Amino acid sequence: MVIDDPLVHLASAGLLALLLGSGGMQKLRNRSAFVQVLQRYGLGQGSRRALVFLLPVGEILSAAGLILCLKMPWLAAPAVVLLGLYAGVLAISVRRGEAIEDCGCHFGGKPQPPSAALVWRNLLLTGLALNLVLPATGRPLVWFDALTLVFLFISATAFYGLAHLLMANHAALRKL
Repeated sequence: MVIDDPLVHLASAGLLALLLGSGGMQKLRNRSAFVQVLQRYGLGQGSRRALVFLLPVGEILSAAGLILCLKMPWLAAPAVVLLGLYAGVLAISVRRGEAIEDCGCHFGGKPQPPSAALVWRNLLLTGLALNLVLPATGRPLVWFDALTLVFLFISATAFYGLAHLLMANHAALRKL
């Protein structure tokens, strides 16, 4: 199902850009912590060296593409690939039953091991990004759309933070 309303596109692009951009910046700022996360996934030294630079830069460039994708929808494609890649890596880790204590999805928060919930979360985010590859309708935005967008950003940010906290708490409770 394609949702081609420009308000949905604007909200999806903005929220995904915020998520990927902040994730990329956190990885650049906390490079040593990010290297440790990559090491837990069993990557070799050469792969870690490349990914410690490529993933954060890829996230930041994908965020920029998401901001511009309202005029050029194909610019959302890198975000689709990146989010799909993350979902795939998490799914493989869950399938193998690897004992990774933190997936690296959220620096500074509670540690969160790879789980089926994280796979589904990333698949949902991939779907949102995939919807952006198709152009939005030509419906003009009105003042009420701006008000809706503000409340949507506040609600979505709170919901995303709450979902992350619940998944992290669920993982911590399983350890007990």
